[in-house]
Amino acid sequence: MRRSLPARSLIGEIVALQLCVSLLIGILAIVGLWWTSTWAIEDNLKRWGDRWISELDDLGIPLYTTQKEDKFLQIEAYVSSFPEISFVRYYSPDGDLVFEDYPSTPIKSPSRLTAEYLGGLASAGISEKAFPLDPAFSDASMVRISKPIWTESFQNDGLLGVDLSADLGVQSNLVGFVELGMDFSAYQAQLSKNITLGSLFGIALLMLLTTASGVFFRRALKPLSALEQPLKDLAKGETDFSVESSGHREIVAITDALNTTVTSLNERDRKLWQLANHDSLTGLMNRHQFGEMLIAEIDKVKRSGNSSALLFVDLDQFKYVNDTVGHAAGDRLLQQAAEYLRHGIRKQDVVSRFGGDEFTILLSDVQEKDVKAVCTSLVQDLRDYHFHDSGHTFNVPCSIGVVMIKSGDLTPAELLAQADMACHEAKTRGRNRFQFYKASGAEMRQMTADVGWSQKIQQALKEDLFVIHFQPIVDIRTGQPTHYEVLLRMRAEGRKLVPPAAFLPAASRFGLMTEVDQWVIRNATKALAKYRNDDKKLAFTLNISGNIFEDADLYGCIEENLKANDLPPSSIVLEITEQVAVRNIVTAADQISEISKLGCRFAIDDFGAGYSSYTYLKSLPVDYIKIDGSFIKNLGTDLVDQTIVRSISQIAKATSKRTIAEHVKDAKIFRALHELGVDFAQGHYVGKPAAKPAKRATPIPIATAKRRTRKAG
Repeated sequence: MRRSLPARSLIGEIVALQLCVSLLIGILAIVGLWWTSTWAIEDNLKRWGDRWISELDDLGIPLYTTQKEDKFLQIEAYVSSFPEISFVRYYSPDGDLVFEDYPSTPIKSPSRLTAEYLGGLASAGISEKAFPLDPAFSDASMVRISKPIWTESFQNDGLLGVDLSADLGVQSNLVGFVELGMDFSAYQAQLSKNITLGSLFGIALLMLLTTASGVFFRRALKPLSALEQPLKDLAKGETDFSVESSGHREIVAITDALNTTVTSLNERDRKLWQLANHDSLTGLMNRHQFGEMLIAEIDKVKRSGNSSALLFVDLDQFKYVNDTVGHAAGDRLLQQAAEYLRHGIRKQDVVSRFGGDEFTILLSDVQEKDVKAVCTSLVQDLRDYHFHDSGHTFNVPCSIGVVMIKSGDLTPAELLAQADMACHEAKTRGRNRFQFYKASGAEMRQMTADVGWSQKIQQALKEDLFVIHFQPIVDIRTGQPTHYEVLLRMRAEGRKLVPPAAFLPAASRFGLMTEVDQWVIRNATKALAKYRNDDKKLAFTLNISGNIFEDADLYGCIEENLKANDLPPSSIVLEITEQVAVRNIVTAADQISEISKLGCRFAIDDFGAGYSSYTYLKSLPVDYIKIDGSFIKNLGTDLVDQTIVRSISQIAKATSKRTIAEHVKDAKIFRALHELGVDFAQGHYVGKPAAKPAKRATPIPIATAKRRTRKAG
């Protein structure tokens, strides 16, 4: 599911954070300014108040000592000189109001001081310090201070003859009290106005800075924002782009890393594409990719009406080279032959390694006469080519089967089958030649039959019409089953089961073997997991074709199904025929080694019926050798077969491998196998294929086999 874009923005959050920090700093600054300014005003008023009340103390003495009419004038003139003074009042020693003056608006005042204030003022003594009073009004900007008015006189017994140099006593007399009211509301109003104007200016400046910061951050982060689309493309798997860098050190590092990643991914994809679509030994296109090209060519021919050609090339002496100088030399021969084929066609044509020593070539937009010229040239080039290795010189001619693609009626598998038939016909006629496909009556019938089987196989894969049976493989020493070979059957009409010999050749011819192999692996592991609930030592052997080594990820298929069914890898033995092992020696050896590391084991099936080269027993990491039944069916009487089986058994033991004999039909053969050193037996004598694996109730010990043999004799 596609994620919706988040509403949050990195630039928005940075600007918002900056704005919040700036607002916090601004608020703290305003609060600090207000507090310090208020404190400064109050402190100044306090100092001014101390000075003013001291001077009003001196100016107010005439109120208590003279009856002159102008005794108030000096006080009024003084008070009017200071707008901060709201009022001044003078009280008698008893607290009665003597005189008051208001420079501006009259303020209602008490007619006398309270006893509490009188007590506080009286306790102040002759100190010059003012005595603070509680605010007289609800207006917090009004402050009242007061102090007693004292007069001093010298003490003398007479009225005359005072000696000023003498130490005379001073008498202090309380004549009254002075109260001063101060109003600093004007300062507060001005302060509020200034702070308001300053705040508005600060807010305007802050908004301007915020806008400028947003523009700056967007400009600074623009190179980072430009990475958004490339990253989206990269997330979609698109790597056909490069990212331009900016002058910022951090952005340069990011873009360099992104460009390096894109380059690495492109290189990885190129290598993966090369590995997935090309043969690792020759570098030619592999079988799978060639099939895709063939499909496209068939569609092209169908649309254009032109003709193309499919060539199936087989090296005539490849097996002889392999057996003589080894598979390493055979690999070098394949590489050199691939170069000859590549240079013998046009640039627009395609050559692939089909498998083993077989190659396929697709010639596009050609007529039959052009195809003959190409085939003649290829046959001549390889006829003249001499392969040198280890002091040996080999002539390696080829046989070529050709089929013309003139319509889109045939499938790729059918075309390959026809080209293969033509190649086989070229070999039958003496090799070192090319042969165009010409359908005879028998071939047409065989082709029709194979097409019918291919359709049935596809239906069986789609509708799950395959069935697996199990045949025991017993330990010759104990007679007890150790493995069960999984055998494939197909359901036909009337619930009849068709043996594999009837449909597997068509599956191989029409490129369906990989899907069949995968079906067997998938269903056999499910069955094994089910039956291991009753027998934890149960193990299966599975037959796989050579196609799965080239067309699919065998390791991934095995690992996935083992994990899905919680099976130990040691419970699976994979059987491959000797021909498959040799024809796919490079690919097979590597994959067998990897799967063996996983814990699975391998067996070479039908050993002795094909290449019969003991060299492969040393190079292939297999655990079991299944001796072909052609050496077993007459083992009781045929000395040559006995010699061959004994040599295979001895070679197997020398290479730490164990042997399994197929087609064991009686006790005499069973006993002979024991005497020849063979480890395991498989055949109708020890157990027929059945719908489910079951342990034998009675083992087949060697002694029993001997008795059965004597009785039979």
